[in-house]
Amino acid sequence: MTMSDKGTVSILMGTYNGEKYLQEQLQSIASQTYTNWNLIVSDDGSTDSTCKIIEKFAFNYPDKVALHKGPGKGFAANFFNMLQRDDINSEFYAFCDQDDIWLDDKLESAVMQLTSAPQNEYKLYGSRTKLIDSDGIFIGYSPCFMKEFCFNNALLQSYAGGNTMVFSHGLKQLFEMLPADLKIVSHDWILYIFCSAMNGTVIYDREPKILYRQHGQNLVGSNTGLVSKVTRFKRLFSGEFKTWSIVNCMALDCIKDKMPNESRVDYLRFNSLKHGLAKRIANFIIGGFYRQSFIETCAFFIMNIFRKLV
Repeated sequence: MTMSDKGTVSILMGTYNGEKYLQEQLQSIASQTYTNWNLIVSDDGSTDSTCKIIEKFAFNYPDKVALHKGPGKGFAANFFNMLQRDDINSEFYAFCDQDDIWLDDKLESAVMQLTSAPQNEYKLYGSRTKLIDSDGIFIGYSPCFMKEFCFNNALLQSYAGGNTMVFSHGLKQLFEMLPADLKIVSHDWILYIFCSAMNGTVIYDREPKILYRQHGQNLVGSNTGLVSKVTRFKRLFSGEFKTWSIVNCMALDCIKDKMPNESRVDYLRFNSLKHGLAKRIANFIIGGFYRQSFIETCAFFIMNIFRKLV
């Protein structure tokens, strides 16, 4: 059995006016050593040549590429829409942005680690990234996380970029249960939240497998550097994180009955962070909620004191 016999990977790509870098990303998909893939593109209303580039690529891979019309409600809704489609069905799924470059063994490495992990219905792979600028020049790496990846971490942050994630069919089935009109903050963050809430297997590859392009049109950047971190914290403290948490909790409420008991207990503690000061402090500590950075955990503890988390 060759590596590519481990199962089909459906690559879920969201596009919107991506003509500038799209060809490089498509070529990196075509160059994958893991060849058992198909590409599902959901275009969110591009007015440039994005769709033409995809159609030209599909001509060379007629049985592997499909182009759909997206909901036109932003990147998170676009990926959420693909997750909910019951006509997209395979052993594994991979999120894909329109402007990155995948290393040749990106899919092979992910599938190998997913299939080697203990049997579990819910499996999620994510990795670090190499950062490149708009000209493709290497400019650094995403942070390397060292702490455990679990539900108590997931409620406060995602652990890897969606553009690195590959995951099992069981996780997609959870999204098929959600209301179609549910708004989500970030498709990758909620995927980590769901997987860890279900006691799934969360794999973190410290070896980068994609070149993550940083440029002016990025919808979500890498958030590296002190200035960007301080600016981001100010936004989170002003109420942005609390808004996100409320939306994430709405999604969790939809699968709460399927969650293991220990996850439900932690979820109740997290929801209790909206109550009185003493209860907020106690539940934050007892619940063991944390971010990968100790300093950021301290900052979020302060946010909790001021009722800025839920």
